[in-house]
Amino acid sequence: MVVALVSPGIAATSDEYRVPVAVFAGEPRGPFQTGTFEELWIDRDREETTTSDPSDLRHLMVQIWYPAQFKGDPPRAPYALHREFYPHDEEAQWLDAAAAVRTHSVLNAPTAKHPKPFPVLIYNPGASHPPFSATFQTEYLASHGYVVVAIGHTGWTRIERFADGYNYRPDEDDVDAAATQTPGKSQAEQLQHKVELYARLKMPMLVKDISFVLDRLQTLNSTSGHRFHDRLDLTRVGSLGWSLGGALSIQASRDEQRVKAAINLDGWLYTDVQKTGTNRPVMIMHGEGTAEESLRQSAAEREKRLFAATLPWQLYAKMTAPWYDVTLAGADHEHFSDRTLFRSADVSAMHPRVAHDIVNRFSLEFFDKYLKGSTNTPLLSGTEQYRDVLLQQSERIKE
Repeated sequence: MVVALVSPGIAATSDEYRVPVAVFAGEPRGPFQTGTFEELWIDRDREETTTSDPSDLRHLMVQIWYPAQFKGDPPRAPYALHREFYPHDEEAQWLDAAAAVRTHSVLNAPTAKHPKPFPVLIYNPGASHPPFSATFQTEYLASHGYVVVAIGHTGWTRIERFADGYNYRPDEDDVDAAATQTPGKSQAEQLQHKVELYARLKMPMLVKDISFVLDRLQTLNSTSGHRFHDRLDLTRVGSLGWSLGGALSIQASRDEQRVKAAINLDGWLYTDVQKTGTNRPVMIMHGEGTAEESLRQSAAEREKRLFAATLPWQLYAKMTAPWYDVTLAGADHEHFSDRTLFRSADVSAMHPRVAHDIVNRFSLEFFDKYLKGSTNTPLLSGTEQYRDVLLQQSERIKE
């Protein structure tokens, strides 16, 4: 897809859909300005298990958004700080459409002065998506006083090379291959098999990524002269993510005890946490889908979706902590990411700005409640409601 500037502030794609360069400009913000930066973090104690070379070490691209303080109107950071790290195939064409977009954040801006250190949120992107693919949310949460650390889980984000020159070439994904080799089984049975394989073979590696990042943040918090020296409150850590990244966030709430609360944004639970529950508060947001999407679904796809829809309720039945289930009518999978901003509109769907506002407000209330102790919870308490949102929650909360 070719992107060309056709008028000031507008980028156009070959299919005539136009992406405003200032696509994030009108989004609601919190009281803080925001800064961002991206770094390569290498876990030198861990072999890269997705490649056959035993000398490969686990490489992670990490992008961080944080409360900042700057004067004037300095240039804003581009949406993709390193577009060249990712492929240029058809699946990644949306990144070309986003190339001219600017965000709210300033690259390497000074950290905001504040009497208390900031709580930390780990963001996990969806499979095949880079860590910045929910900038609508990571910037928003940072502007409300959180340090948001998005992890580019290697082997998940389709990254091809790294800042140190390392070219990443993964082995064939045996898990996905094995998940489809289940002849004679129904679609629901095949999906259950895939869930079990992911839970056993992929989730542990990804939770280790989160643990490594939290360890690194602890080091930065203790390092004199670093922008985060004594600025991070690592006793107040949350995790959230989209799609498989959301499932990972729920898994981490059980397996990484530093994670105190977790949100899953429209992710099927390719986990085993639904068998045990978690002792941390969780929120799961779903899209109900659009009329157009429903018409396209085959019987087999509907069967898979019905099975996937049972997994959160298996989790809730095992929970020892509060849970919230939020359904957005007319929202599809991409409404929980930036992807919906870079495509032509579906008139049968919820408007992307409305979906993002709902997702951000629910997420902020949830983390403010469970990480900051806030009692200002009009959405979670039900005193304020959206017409197209269904909130269900644990009985203990309602009492």
